[in-house]
Amino acid sequence: MVCKILVPLDGSQLAEQVLPSLQAIAECRGAEIHLLSVAPVVDNAAAEVMLYPLYVYREQLADEEAERRRIEIELRNYLQGVARGLEQAGAEVRCVVHFGSPADKILSYASQAAIELIAMCTHGRSGLARWAYGSVADRVLREASCPVLLVRAK
Repeated sequence: MVCKILVPLDGSQLAEQVLPSLQAIAECRGAEIHLLSVAPVVDNAAAEVMLYPLYVYREQLADEEAERRRIEIELRNYLQGVARGLEQAGAEVRCVVHFGSPADKILSYASQAAIELIAMCTHGRSGLARWAYGSVADRVLREASCPVLLVRAK
């Protein structure tokens, strides 16, 4: 039986730490893996620059389709590079890019695509940073309608 697994990736090496666990699952069972990257839409990038490699200003989203397309292509190319390694392990891989709130998009995609497992890495923020930005992993863990595999970042 093929398992549908959603793997949110933000382009960071930290987020990719979930991949070895995912590769082991794919080799054992076969899997349909959905790689999802969400470019946050922000009002002020001063704080977000430290959290996300790629983001788009809200006004760019409305005014500059070319900038949005550039970010989408960059994220898709990144995901396709990750996909090649997973396909070698026997997994069928789909690459998806969205814009918006990462937690919202992860949860809605998981629901729409009938995902059976969400596998992601925790970024390990705590204290003020966690309070200020929220924890995507924490919210996904609390609100997902399917099991969530969290891998602690090293």
